[in-house]
Amino acid sequence: MSNSIQEAAEKVVDHFKRELSAEASNSLSAADCDRLAGLIRNAISQDRENASAQLVELAQKLKADIEHLDLGL
Repeated sequence: MSNSIQEAAEKVVDHFKRELSAEASNSLSAADCDRLAGLIRNAISQDRENASAQLVELAQKLKADIEHLDLGL
């Protein structure tokens, strides 16, 4: 997994913990925070995979359009 995804997940968890009351924040274990970071990493990774698939699809359409224009000349 990319370091940027790991760093983003850690930043979100840190921000989340700062938004909680002291009591709520203290009730979270390190394992809880690790699970939350894992969920965030998975969401970011899935989003990047979806964006990548969309880019591949767009590239294929553009290439098909170019090939179609070449045939028409």
